[in-house]
Amino acid sequence: MKAIVSIFLLSSMLLVTTTEASSQKKTKKERRAEQFVETQKLVDSKQFIFVPDRAFPQGGRSIDLTTNYGFIKIMGEETEGDMPFFGRGFTVPYGGGGGIKFDKTTIENEQVQINEKKLRITYSFEAKGKDDHYRVSMDIGYSGNASVNVTCNNRSPISYNGEISEIEEDKKN
Repeated sequence: MKAIVSIFLLSSMLLVTTTEASSQKKTKKERRAEQFVETQKLVDSKQFIFVPDRAFPQGGRSIDLTTNYGFIKIMGEETEGDMPFFGRGFTVPYGGGGGIKFDKTTIENEQVQINEKKLRITYSFEAKGKDDHYRVSMDIGYSGNASVNVTCNNRSPISYNGEISEIEEDKKN
């Protein structure tokens, strides 16, 4: 009889702790909503960096960028970018012109669209480089994953996949 009572007590305690643990877990939808709020705060701060991990040139295969890194920084009203370019150049300066590059330049025609239903943010702007004018459109997911399309006057369009994150400050003493 003692064994039955102890099994009953043990199983009821196990049931109570399992019920409490499952009620404390967040649903997948709630976790995504929390991540989206954090991503939205990051975009609203206008202090973030996009780092690509894959490039998709027009009419070509995707290219892994683990060794050919690049970035697009948003720093308030300014932007800076240095991205590898794979594709066709129409009027590129003598010597090739390198990749997509714009040094600290003013952001023009900035637009932010938030789709709370789909948990997506579209952030777009224009920037002038030394030899070209760039139109950049970022489609940002709830977790910070982003797809970036870059269109310019002198080259074929190109897309990149990667992530946005906070800009890490250089700690120089």
